[in-house]
Amino acid sequence: MVIVLISCRTQPTIDAPPDIPLSANFNFISIEAESPSILMLNFELIIKFPQNFTIPEFPAVNLLHSWHVEINGHGPLDESSGFSLDYSAIYGLQNYISRTVEGSEAVIPLILSMNIDRLQELGLAPRDDYEVNLVLNLEYTGSSGAAGELSISCLAEFPGVRAPVFNITSIAILQAELVNTGFRVGITIDNPNPFSVDLSAFSYTLYGNGMLWAEGRERDIIRIPARSILSGNIFLVMNFIDMNRTLLNQIIRLEDVNYRFTGESEVITGVNYLPVFITDFDLRGYSRVYPE
Repeated sequence: MVIVLISCRTQPTIDAPPDIPLSANFNFISIEAESPSILMLNFELIIKFPQNFTIPEFPAVNLLHSWHVEINGHGPLDESSGFSLDYSAIYGLQNYISRTVEGSEAVIPLILSMNIDRLQELGLAPRDDYEVNLVLNLEYTGSSGAAGELSISCLAEFPGVRAPVFNITSIAILQAELVNTGFRVGITIDNPNPFSVDLSAFSYTLYGNGMLWAEGRERDIIRIPARSILSGNIFLVMNFIDMNRTLLNQIIRLEDVNYRFTGESEVITGVNYLPVFITDFDLRGYSRVYPE
């Protein structure tokens, strides 16, 4: 007779390993200008995934629970203050995470838009440098099913640029030499910035009595100091050789001339993300002809 003794004992409970907290890096990459009023701040969120990490299946955006902005010590601010955050790259994140192993990373581009006009309305646009702190609050689920949270922020510092204001204040036609005449354009440029700017180019087309009279482009005209208003004149020279005889006779007799003056000015700031401000002009009217 064979006796088989079978012993039975309760297997010890093996606790699940504790969750490894989610970790992330958050970097400011660059700044672009959609227009002088809309700035685009490019950030990069790098999430490091431990093994067996999961996030809710739907929607993937649950990873980003909330966000807000602080600007030069003011905040929290959100869409109502002129900010919007593009986090569309997060929507495909769950597919990427399912293929990761320990030590993998996901690089997520985030774009923060700033409406400078709205910030100025609220008195939140600084005169000089911007300090924009973007704060993200992330929610996730660990391998044990326990929920976790992570708050991370990134500070973007960059110079503020306000649009210089270019105006044409006066126009005069000057009788000059036998085959030439002059055109005097009075201008003012208001530079509200804490650095100098340059009127780098001035393109124009001039019509007299409805016919093309002159066109051209002037370069490297004048520098406008920081926080100052500069007034002056630009002198242009036109040639009589190809001019309509009727217009020539009006200028010789110092009579009023019907003109149209169109073109654009370019003011450069020297700031990489918003280097040039362009102002178009189209002026019409009558000008006396003044003896030079």
